[in-house]
Amino acid sequence: MTELAVILATYNEAENLTQLVEALEDLGEDLQLVVVDDDSPDGIGLIAQQLSSSFGNITIINRSSKQGLGSALQTGLAVSLDAGAQYVMTMDADLSHDPADVLRLLSTIKTGSADMVQGSRYAPGGAIRGWNIKRRLLSRAANLVYHLGAGTPQECTTNFRVFSRRAASAVLSRAKGNGYEFMPESTLLVLASGLKIREVPITFTNRQLGLSKLDNRQVMKGIAFCISSILLYRLRLGRFSRRHHT
Repeated sequence: MTELAVILATYNEAENLTQLVEALEDLGEDLQLVVVDDDSPDGIGLIAQQLSSSFGNITIINRSSKQGLGSALQTGLAVSLDAGAQYVMTMDADLSHDPADVLRLLSTIKTGSADMVQGSRYAPGGAIRGWNIKRRLLSRAANLVYHLGAGTPQECTTNFRVFSRRAASAVLSRAKGNGYEFMPESTLLVLASGLKIREVPITFTNRQLGLSKLDNRQVMKGIAFCISSILLYRLRLGRFSRRHHT
């Protein structure tokens, strides 16, 4: 049984994948990498295959079309749980999350004090590098609304997280978000399942290579999801009901 599975959802990340994978492999941990690619046209599939041949601990999931970040992460969670991973981590594939922070998140969840540990830009000590003022304000406002409206931790839009098997299963059993909304949705689902979340402050660095996948349509979808999900969570309705999880 692998201790840690790390899910990398990729779409046109050919410029970043090799550096990220090599950094993760250098950590010296017992890990399995799960690359979920949505038919990227930039040749990343071949790069992933070459890396898999070199390291031998990379599972590649090739999907036939672009189905969204949340959908890719759910696929990766299911594959990781089926493979028997004790902990499952998600992180961005564009090097915005420092691979060195993986060990900090992993050591925190190993204490047993929480079922989900996340790298937070907004916890005391966290920081952001390379974002313009518009991006900063939008992200900060969204997280404040979730924090004040639903009692979430300081951040719930991060994709840098490590789940226990129990938390990953709870999210998979209820999640519906196929896009970026999966991040706050999974935060609310973990809390609705009666599980604890801890935050570790990180420095988030804006991508240096490649293009961001966040567009205006995703922003509007995120705003609509924010309002509806907080309401459902507060009312304990639908997938945010406080059903008992084993």
